[in-house]
Amino acid sequence: LAKVSMDDLHVKPKETQTTFHAILLDDAKLLLGIIEGIDEDAVVAFDTETNSLDTQRAKIIGFSFCVDGENSYYVPINHHYLGVGEQISMDVAREALQKLLRYKIVGQNLKYDLAVIEHNFGFTCKTIHADTMVMAWLLNPEYSVGLDALSSRFFKHEMIKFKDVVQKGEDFSSVALEKACEYASEDAWMTLRLYEKLKEMLSPHLLEVAHRVEFPFVQTLRRMEKEGIAIDTDYFELLHVKTDNAIEALKQEIFTLCDAHFNLNSTQQLGVVLFEKLGLPALKKTKTGYSTDEFVLQELFDKHQSIPKILEYRELYKLKSTYIEPLLKYAKTSPLKRIHTSFIHTGTSTGRLSSKDPNLQNIPVKTELGREIRKGFVAKEGYTLVGVDYSQIELRLLAHFSEDKAMVEAFCNDLDIHRQTALKLFGEELADAKRGVAKSINFGLLYGMGPKKLSDTLGISTKEAKSYIEGYFETFPTIKEYLSSIAEFAKKEGYVETLLGRRRYFDFEHANGMQFAMYEREAVNTVFQGSAADLIKLSMNKIMQECVDDE
Repeated sequence: LAKVSMDDLHVKPKETQTTFHAILLDDAKLLLGIIEGIDEDAVVAFDTETNSLDTQRAKIIGFSFCVDGENSYYVPINHHYLGVGEQISMDVAREALQKLLRYKIVGQNLKYDLAVIEHNFGFTCKTIHADTMVMAWLLNPEYSVGLDALSSRFFKHEMIKFKDVVQKGEDFSSVALEKACEYASEDAWMTLRLYEKLKEMLSPHLLEVAHRVEFPFVQTLRRMEKEGIAIDTDYFELLHVKTDNAIEALKQEIFTLCDAHFNLNSTQQLGVVLFEKLGLPALKKTKTGYSTDEFVLQELFDKHQSIPKILEYRELYKLKSTYIEPLLKYAKTSPLKRIHTSFIHTGTSTGRLSSKDPNLQNIPVKTELGREIRKGFVAKEGYTLVGVDYSQIELRLLAHFSEDKAMVEAFCNDLDIHRQTALKLFGEELADAKRGVAKSINFGLLYGMGPKKLSDTLGISTKEAKSYIEGYFETFPTIKEYLSSIAEFAKKEGYVETLLGRRRYFDFEHANGMQFAMYEREAVNTVFQGSAADLIKLSMNKIMQECVDDE
């Protein structure tokens, strides 16, 4: 930990160091002088410290920045404990941040930091130079992209752990300034090191993709999270009561059918009732007893009247605990009754988004309760909710990549692709009746579906499913050749690429039989699902830019 004087305020970028000075900036004049002394074209690594992971409520405790890889600064703002030293006021912090964020800002998960700045100060950085978390994900989407993991992976450097700085039950505001400075300054310093390292490792093409698509997408997601979506809390309260009543009725029915009272949420108690009391065949065992997972219950579906009811109970209970209750809780803490989920940019290998706190992407659409939950999302006054989706995007990509004449022609003439497939497979008379079969095959092959999975999906024999797949490939030989070429390329080169050139790697060389088959399926899937993710990001960025231009 070091102090600086006013004698050396001109900060120039230098080669990244393996050690650094952690400098506490608790003097307003010194802070502003150092920021103003940064070279105009400098890259500045930036990080915030807060009292919460929820950007809608997080109070900024301080921020850190690093320019030269040698000196890393921490600016304390809102630490609270007995005997706390001098800190920077919110007004000075606002002025400092407005000046600092004009530089080329890089960060680790900048979406969070920029949201915190906007929530606390009412402004944010309009453009970002780079996000090291996104860069690491682009380099290899299988990597753990947390700062600690990346520091260890690339530099064999162990970062100071959050749990070693913040005591249980407390937040960062209670951390002593000196200790906070060491921790926060290290984050900014390591972020700058990572940026320089990843910039060297990423190909020029992927760097171009990062700057053209992925970094702007960080801003798109940030704005989406801030906007959120409203729910009708009165509607959800009624739905909660209705679901509770349905769950209670199912419980009593199950108890009657099983002639026993037990905790339905205890797999051990349920296992004893099903396999010992009722004498049903135990298909799987776990370390703690009988397995009662969905696979087992589906296999036992016709063996006892209670099984369908238990599956129904689980579905209702899951929807209640996963969606209805959390959504009500989140909405009640929001002044406008809006849900502000957190979108995870780097959470999947294919590039598709995921979300958490709460998860808004997996609300079932095929169950009645799932559809009722979806009805509870509403537009704010004067607005309308609009659903936007690509039509059969993966199949269009298949037509594009494979250049299959029949499939390209079908899409160009706006024909029903599934009926056209059924027409070619089963003839005119059966085309309409077999459209569902054709649809399952069309999509299933993109996800590596084999005869067994297709037979389960359609409720037919494995032999019949196999004949359908063979017939499909005989009808569309170009598609078979193309899908085979993806797998062969992956095995030879060790990776596949999406439409925009993002790569996903596969270690075929060290794979066992099961892994080898899985890698083949995932290689094919990544090309289509990953390319679809590329296209939707381009569109989301474009739509967001239209919104920004209209403001």
